[in-house]
Amino acid sequence: MIKKFLPIVIVLIGSSSVKAQFDTQLSNYWATISYFNPAYAGHSGNLDATLMSRIQWLGITGAPRTTILTANMPYQLLGKVHGVGALMYNDRIGLFATTAYYGQYAWKKKLFKGDFSAGLQGGSITQSFDGTKVYIPENDNYHSAEDEAIPVGTVSGNGIDISLGVFYAKEKWFTGLSVNHLLAPHIDLGENYIFEIPRSYYFVGGYNIQLNNPLLELQSTVLLKTVQMSSCIVNPDSLTEKIKGNTLKAMLHNSQVDISARIVYDKKFWGGLSWRCGDAVVLMLGGKFKMIEAGYAYDFPVSRIIKASTGSHELFIRYSMDLNLKKKGKYKHKSVRIL
Repeated sequence: MIKKFLPIVIVLIGSSSVKAQFDTQLSNYWATISYFNPAYAGHSGNLDATLMSRIQWLGITGAPRTTILTANMPYQLLGKVHGVGALMYNDRIGLFATTAYYGQYAWKKKLFKGDFSAGLQGGSITQSFDGTKVYIPENDNYHSAEDEAIPVGTVSGNGIDISLGVFYAKEKWFTGLSVNHLLAPHIDLGENYIFEIPRSYYFVGGYNIQLNNPLLELQSTVLLKTVQMSSCIVNPDSLTEKIKGNTLKAMLHNSQVDISARIVYDKKFWGGLSWRCGDAVVLMLGGKFKMIEAGYAYDFPVSRIIKASTGSHELFIRYSMDLNLKKKGKYKHKSVRIL
């Protein structure tokens, strides 16, 4: 598999500028909305801490491995409720590794009998590439170990990253819009290489339907992600026609739609399915016990990648503590005489 994917790695590293889909795809996206929309911070009214791990495309060497840790909560200041959060992200794909740390703030307001919030996220993102593991077949007619376009060691760099979002929710439905990597940061990998992170645009929405059985609820959600058109600056004469075609296809596939439906029993256990257009059908299972919630998703590939991969695993666990801000101070008095 390393030999199979080597041309794509060389295309990426050999470019003076690269744009591609950067954010990892998530099957349990409804459980970590603050990952792609900072306006969600503090929305639940609880102190929420969520750990998510994803192993993508089992059977493919160098496939993505992702860990995400989020924490957010509401707080009161001058009689107003705000939201704050933190996000840590670590992703490895092939010889690339990405680590990012962010802080989040959400301004909240009651609007049309619902809850509106606008969020800002800022932090640092680090990208690295391990050139010591690059493998060049002996019969490769286009590249050699002395090729200046291929790093011989580990190169890395970092940049400032900013995201914006808005979120609105009422009793049975919610919707949100956000843009990640607003500044499209350029990360210098050493002195000779540049990694450019493209903007990502997200739309998320959901609607809850109470079924005839009072213990059952249908929770439906949709996520639309659009990434700026990818582009690679390379010498076309150095690529075979097969690699040119693969590169063009990767450039055109810049949007993704997930549609999910879960049946929730007694607000404690759930099961459901999700469809990622042209990519996978997802099975989701999970449950909640007191302050701990956990969920699992398995992606069954429906694209041509099924020839090389048996699917993807994703697991999350969340700790949630009710802060009870609405009742805070309800029974506080300056003197027992006015009780």
